[in-house]
Parts: sequence; C-alpha cells; structure tokens
Amino acid sequence: MKLMSTITTKNLDSVFHAYDIRGHDPEELDEEFFESLGKAFVTFLKAKKIAIGNDIRKTGVKYKQAFIKGATSLGCDVVDIGEIGTEMLYFAVGSDSSFDGGATITASHNPPGWNGCKMIAKGASALSGDYGLNEVKELMLKNVFETTKEPGQVKEIDVYPAFKEKVLSFIGDTKIKPLKVIVDAGNGIGGKLFDYVFGDLPLDVTKMYFDPDDTFPNHIANPIELENVEEIIEKTKSQQADIGIAIDGDGDRTFFIDNKGRNPDGVYIASILTEYFLTLYPKSKIILDPRVIGPVDDIVERFGGIGIRCKAGHSFFKNSMKKNKAVFGAENSSHFFYKNFYDADSGMITIAIMLKLLSLGLDFDEKLDILYEKYPKSGEVNYQVQDTKEAISRVEKYYQENYKDLDFDYIDGVSIEADDWRFNLRPSNTQPLIRLNLEAKTKQTVIEKFHEVEKVIAGKRDNKPALKELQ
Repeated sequence: MKLMSTITTKNLDSVFHAYDIRGHDPEELDEEFFESLGKAFVTFLKAKKIAIGNDIRKTGVKYKQAFIKGATSLGCDVVDIGEIGTEMLYFAVGSDSSFDGGATITASHNPPGWNGCKMIAKGASALSGDYGLNEVKELMLKNVFETTKEPGQVKEIDVYPAFKEKVLSFIGDTKIKPLKVIVDAGNGIGGKLFDYVFGDLPLDVTKMYFDPDDTFPNHIANPIELENVEEIIEKTKSQQADIGIAIDGDGDRTFFIDNKGRNPDGVYIASILTEYFLTLYPKSKIILDPRVIGPVDDIVERFGGIGIRCKAGHSFFKNSMKKNKAVFGAENSSHFFYKNFYDADSGMITIAIMLKLLSLGLDFDEKLDILYEKYPKSGEVNYQVQDTKEAISRVEKYYQENYKDLDFDYIDGVSIEADDWRFNLRPSNTQPLIRLNLEAKTKQTVIEKFHEVEKVIAGKRDNKPALKELQ
C-alpha cells in the first residue's frame, strides 16, 4: 500500500534536524521522500557526481535506491559505495575531489524503527541547519526540478581497502602489542568495520554483538547511555582487559572502558588525544567543546597549543576545523575530528590512536585515576522544561543578580564561570530539554553547585548525574 505523501511542511519539519535527517520508518519516511531528497540535494549542490552509501538497517538499500533515482533523474552521476560506516562517506568524498558531495542512509545510534540521512558537500564539509539542510527542505517543498533527457550514470566501488589503509596510517610504524581487547559493536556496523580494519593486528579480541541486526536485540547501539555499556563494563573488569571499546550504530563514535569499569566520557578521552597531537604538532590549534573544558584546557595550556571554543555539533566542528586549520577537535559526545581525515570525525581512527598509545606504554587506568581525581564533574544531566529559552534565561538572571565577578559566554547556550567552578547550560536541538554540565576544583564543590543550579532550573531531571554523591 502506498503511503500518503511525505512532502509536506509538517512532515519535513519533523524529520529535518540540526545536523541531519531522522524519522520513524515508515510513518515519516518512505521512498517518495528519499527520491525527492535526492533531487533536492543535487539541485542545491549543483552536483554532477556524488557518492552514496547506507548502514545496516533493512530499509537502507531501498531508500538508497530511491535517492539514486532522484539524483540521476537530474543528470547527476552516482557512485554507490555500499554498506558503510558514516566516516567512510567522509573518506570517499574527502579523498576524491571529483565528488561534489555525498550522502549515507543512516539513523546513527537511534533505536529500531528509525532511519534517516547524513549529507555532505565537496571536501566532506557537512550540511546542517546553518548551511544546506534548510535549503534542501525548501526545494523539496517546492517540488520543481529540471529533469534531463540523459539520466546520470550509476556505478559501484569498494572503498574498504583504501579506507583501511587510511585508518592504519594513523598507527604508522608503531608495532601494536598483543593487547587484550573487548569490543561491543551493539549489532550496528561497527563490528564489520573493526574486523576489516584491525583484523590483521595481533589483538586478543573478545567480540560482542558483531552481527548486524537492525532490531538491536541486545541493546541500542548508543554507548553514551550507561545501560548500553553495562555488559561490556563487566566483561572488561572480569577479564582484566587492556581496554574495552564500545562502538555506536554507524561507527563514527567510539567509547572506552578501563579494567576498573570506568566509562570515561569524551572530555577525558579528548585530553589524552589532545596531549598526543600537541606532542606531535607543537603549538597547534585544538577545537574544544564548551560544555566541559577543564581537562582539555589544561593540556592545551601546558603544551603551548591554541584552544578554540566551538558550538557542539559535528557540522559546527568540521567548519571550525577547516576555518582555523586545527589539528584536532573533540566533542564531549565522543565525536573526535582529525585534520588528516578531511577535518571529519572517525571512530576507527580514534581506536587506531588508542591502540597505538597503549602499545607505546599508555597506562589507561592510571591516566583515568589522575583525570577523575583532578577534574571532577557532574556528567551531562538533562532536564525536562516547558520552555528551554525561559529556563536558561532564568538561570542566567539568577547568577547575574546573586554573584559578582562571574564570566559569561554564549558560544553554546550559556556558560557561567567562577574561580573554582563552572557550568554550561544548553538547549537540546530536538527535544524540550536543557542539558547541564558542571565542573569544579573539588568533588564537594561539584555537589554543592550542582544542587544550587538544579534548584534554579526547577525542571524534571531526565537522567542521573555521574558522581554517585549527586544521585
């Protein structure tokens, strides 16, 4: 049965988000939608040639074919790069200047019953709400496209061998030790990528959920949520592995676990990687997430780098990486960006660098001991509120009226900083939530200031903070 037309303002508003397209399948997405999307995408870019792939979700292939149908109807040539991780699209387009852009059919780490699309322009530059996505949406609504007598050509290529070579170039000549590694792919594409890229290394790998399955029968492939990493945490502890590695659904984010069972968020891993890159490239620029800054800021200052704050979001980070010619960028959400990877994020490159550092002598447990002790923080805590703008404005007003000598910045939401504590409060791009991250010089100060800010927010807490004392 044919679905009702998805090309309406209401339906498009529900699936076009700040950085990509995501919607319920098939209630919000169908083949008609993706055919129109293909037409609008190549029209916006004036594209003559694009790359396209899909993740492991079952509807991905038919939606990809619909996108190809739309793109080729306007005379654009399409290179189908198959079943891929999102970072492989960045590689394909970034490494080949003949591409005007590319797309992959993916819903990233979303649960079963979702699909979507991530799109990029030439050189792997991201499309977002600030550039491209709104224009593509308007073109779909107008639905006026110039078809051609000669449709574009379609061919298939295998990007896996060249992608593997690129990722392993970050290891270089370093001899990887026979490390004991636990890897949880969450039934996303991460297991396929890990096996292909690192399968020749002398690793002792315990594999968890490597078989692709878009019903995600064991847990959702979103390692940022604690319930999705509880099993790998226990395995990493019980087997006393050198490291645990959890990969998200489309492979572009990677999370690590030590054998004490700690699952550090992106800012702690970012500080390790920042030190690595500033050792290799002294005085380089590093793009920083404003949500939590202490660990990375200290590394940047100690190694003589230049830290540049950027609003959270992969499209903002990629643009800032290019604009500032930065060597590395880090989001707290564990998106890590690399100058030598077209300023894009890559989960496999992050794994490669961690394996290299462990082989060179990094004591991951010891490094986390230092980071956890020196840089206590609340973790990101979400609050349901009626009006995100009003709630943030109320918090800002409270601190303006009740404190002196505070610094305020507005790169992403509002960040408020004193000498010994700091917090960032920002709205969700897709939900009626505000997100709080608080850091301080001591755990006790984190606890005190957290409860103070929470009272001013006066919203319903949506998840638990990281420090047990705050629960």
